[in-house]
This record gives sequence, structure tokens and C-alpha cells, in this order.
Amino acid sequence: MSDKWVTITIEERLNALLIQGLLESNGFWVRLQGEALGTIYGLKTGPLGMVKVQVLETDVEQAKKLLKEDKKD
Repeated sequence: MSDKWVTITIEERLNALLIQGLLESNGFWVRLQGEALGTIYGLKTGPLGMVKVQVLETDVEQAKKLLKEDKKD
């Protein structure tokens, strides 16, 4: 199994948390990466509030498909 993490989207912190919840509830391992200052100061928008949503390389296609289906609903 590859343990390389791949960014599937970059979102504001609140959206990233919602996406993380959706993916994790469907069995995906998810990692969020963002600026530490954004977290420390509670910034949720703008450049310091942006977060990379990452999944394992082996799950990229399935995760993107799930997100695309979720947007249709």
C-alpha cells in the first residue's frame, strides 16, 4: 500500500472540515494541512484559512468521485 498523501482540493477551513467528515464517514483516511497561524488565530477565510484536503494516493479517484456525487445532491 502506498502511504503517499495527495491533495484533492484546497478549501476554506470550514468546508475542509465538512469534506473531511464526509470522506472519513465513508472509510477514507484524510489529512488536513494548512497554515499554523490560521489555526492559532482562528482564521477561517483568506490565504491563512485555506486548508489542503489530502487522501492516500490509492484512494484519490474514489474520493473525488464521492465528492462529485455529493455536490450533485
